[in-house]
Amino acid sequence: MKREVAREKMYKILFQMGFHDDFETRYISLLDEEDLRGVQREYVRESIQGILDNIEDIDSIIKEKIIDIEFSRLSTQVLICLRLGIYEIIYNDSIPPKIALNEAVKIAGIYADEKEVSFVNGVLHSVYMEKKGEENE
Repeated sequence: MKREVAREKMYKILFQMGFHDDFETRYISLLDEEDLRGVQREYVRESIQGILDNIEDIDSIIKEKIIDIEFSRLSTQVLICLRLGIYEIIYNDSIPPKIALNEAVKIAGIYADEKEVSFVNGVLHSVYMEKKGEENE
């Protein structure tokens, strides 16, 4: 299974976050439901746990980057794509930030409408450029 497929399965698991109060313990069983195994299972598990561990910081970055819309008004699809993209751009050193950006936008293209895809791309591009600037200092 390609990482791209595993990332889409991760999106599906993260989508359930808002529907389950016990998501932090439940998501492990969701890995089984999505038939994730081996390296890809570990990648998804580590990424979801990383998002959960850093969710306050990730959401803070989102709030800082969005200007014309309230955080609470973001659709679930957009929020998940942003969380996933920001986690991979900032916290996952095994994935080049530009690829993380592109992959999150690609997932948005599957699950969100055209306007939302542009929005996700704009926010993640801003995060990417900031990260790139920090690396060049």
